[in-house]
Amino acid sequence: MKKEYQTLIVPILKGLPIILVLLIGAVTIASRLVVYTVPEYQSTGSIKIDNRNINLGDLALFEEDGRTKGATSVDFLTEVEIFKSKKLKELTLQKLDFELEIFRNGKIKTTELFRNSPIQIKYKILTEEAYDQIYYLKYLGADQFLWSKNEGQFQEDNKLTCGDTTKMNGFNLTIEKDKIILAKNKESLKANDIFSFRINSLRAQVNSVNTSNYFVRSVDKKIQIINLYFQHKVPAKAAIYVNTLMETYIENCKNEHQQEADKALTFIDEQLGLVNKKLQSSEGQLVKYKTQKSIMNIKQETDATLKEMMQLEFQKVNYDMQKSELERTFEHLINGNELKDFAPNFEALKDPLFKEAFLKAQNLELAKQDLLLKYTVQSDQVQTIDVKIKNLRTFIHESVKNTLHNIIDRQKNMEGEIAKIGMSIQDFPDKQQQTMILERSVKLNEQLYTSLIEKRMEIAVARSANTVFHQIVDRAEVSKNPVSPNITLIYGVAVFFALVIGIGISFLKHLLTAKIKSRKELGQLLDIPLIGHIAQTREKDNPIHQLGNLYTNLELMKGKKDTDKKVNTMLISSMFRGEGKSFTTTNLAKIYASRGKKVLVIDMDLTDHPSNTLFAASNEFGLADLLKKTITPFQAIIKTNTKNVDLIPKGNLKNIYAGILFAPETNKFLDTLKADYDVILIDAPAIGMVEDVTLMMKQVDFNLVVFRNKKTKIKTINFAKSIFKEHQIPNIYGVFNGAKTNRYQDQFNTISIKQRVWDTVASIF
Repeated sequence: MKKEYQTLIVPILKGLPIILVLLIGAVTIASRLVVYTVPEYQSTGSIKIDNRNINLGDLALFEEDGRTKGATSVDFLTEVEIFKSKKLKELTLQKLDFELEIFRNGKIKTTELFRNSPIQIKYKILTEEAYDQIYYLKYLGADQFLWSKNEGQFQEDNKLTCGDTTKMNGFNLTIEKDKIILAKNKESLKANDIFSFRINSLRAQVNSVNTSNYFVRSVDKKIQIINLYFQHKVPAKAAIYVNTLMETYIENCKNEHQQEADKALTFIDEQLGLVNKKLQSSEGQLVKYKTQKSIMNIKQETDATLKEMMQLEFQKVNYDMQKSELERTFEHLINGNELKDFAPNFEALKDPLFKEAFLKAQNLELAKQDLLLKYTVQSDQVQTIDVKIKNLRTFIHESVKNTLHNIIDRQKNMEGEIAKIGMSIQDFPDKQQQTMILERSVKLNEQLYTSLIEKRMEIAVARSANTVFHQIVDRAEVSKNPVSPNITLIYGVAVFFALVIGIGISFLKHLLTAKIKSRKELGQLLDIPLIGHIAQTREKDNPIHQLGNLYTNLELMKGKKDTDKKVNTMLISSMFRGEGKSFTTTNLAKIYASRGKKVLVIDMDLTDHPSNTLFAASNEFGLADLLKKTITPFQAIIKTNTKNVDLIPKGNLKNIYAGILFAPETNKFLDTLKADYDVILIDAPAIGMVEDVTLMMKQVDFNLVVFRNKKTKIKTINFAKSIFKEHQIPNIYGVFNGAKTNRYQDQFNTISIKQRVWDTVASIF
């Protein structure tokens, strides 16, 4: 396996238990989160908005040129805003049984029961204090309940019996069992079950339908279809609300059309009565005048004048109607009434800017009403919107006022024209003039009466049909799959973070605790050459047999360095304790002694415990006493049980410190001893514990640093490299301790494939 891949894969493989534990924990937490989170369901409905709506409420029955008014176009985007309006929400919620909410309270989550409640709660509201308060019920069994305003704090005095009426705070309460639900599921009501209920005010119900759970989207400006989305914890409620909202919108449109038709019919009936009286009077006067004057017909030359006069009279009636509507609007504005409570006739004003300003003002007043639910009147938000409303009302007021003045001016001009035509008629002979006046009056009243009758019939037919062209395209259905919580996302996030954290911990653990597994790995990490390895030793084996490779390489290195040199000093150390430097020192001494070399071993590791001596020798006096100059170098030397091996033990470590080992006196007494020995082996302190040992390492011929398999950490090797580089230590070599040997090697001198596979896998871990 390549080093770069091994660097990535090994920490993950070693950290698999941690990763698996984190994955199991994350999945468990995610599953609990999914189970204990109350799900939300979404229902969707679609409605088609048709703009073929006849504006029956227009009081202007004729255009300025005398033509009958026709259909008007409804702004599609305005209809989208209507579905968001507070008024439509109120009308919808008034039809639904959402006022009372009943919940089952568990130890972890609370679930709304809606129409699946085993208990029925009947109430009669007495005061407004009853609304928006939560009450808790605990079933005791035998048709007995305890009630409380605080969950978990039930008192025996607050007891309720099924069927009995109890006066609560602002309402009368009666609890009964739902026999149908209990027949389906007897376990739905058991002793110690806790329920809660709340009577919601209409305002609270409207506020619960907001931008967080209710969305209105138009498919396209050209495709007049609106999609409605509503989310709720009870799937049935979500579907019921969307369907009822669409039905309420259509019904409200019908009601508004009917109200407009009723207003128009009332006005027309009033005008018909007046015109009928005028027609009867004019006809009587004409008959009477013709009888008295013996006049049979009117000259054709007066027809044109009469036609012009009739046209002016029609326009005058139209202006009267427009003036009436404008005066009504002007009076509403003068009295300071809110614009959202008034529906003006925009066609009477003939001003698109007025219409736009009026709708904006209405929306601002609705927005202000919503802001007052959160802020005070003196807040900046409310003050800002008040300024906007005031400016728009001023513009609307001036628009109505100017339009009214224009109509009055037109009426005066028209009256002048009528008077002018009347003056021109005076030029006719008296009889002809009088006849023409009477006939004109009769024709005018006849045509006006006929037009009003036709308009009344048209409006009456439309009112009877009461048809709107809006259509529900898709009704909302009860959703079976929740939109929240997002199970896939929750599990995905949990697994992702578990993997990230697990892999991170694995790499961190590997970085802090990873240890070398093979000589090859050690060679790749170290910057110094490996001079040999020490194989693992079993109890029945002779330890010195495992150092043959190291001894051979040392002899080769000595031969290359200086063949004439009689004495070689070797310092054996490691980075920390337990890596085998003392084992290496003693057994290397035995090998040299077996080859006929006279060996001196110096136990310089004063950081070790005083009782831990090499060759189990006495530690009565030794190196510490020598350095304190209480004895001579030759007095510090003792014989060991191994032939040709002498030892200078630690000695009395009292009042000694490690730094004294590396003073110039140490080199002096070494030079004194070299004349009597072939090899001097120094068992030095661990470099990672006494860094001053590097001073001594610069004075010897060979420096052996022992690294132990599955003991020496990788970070320790990096630490060693930094020390070697910083102190520029010469003649330094690495020794790998604990190398594995094949158990069949002695017999076959080969390594089986099975063993190679096993060694490869073992080297990874």
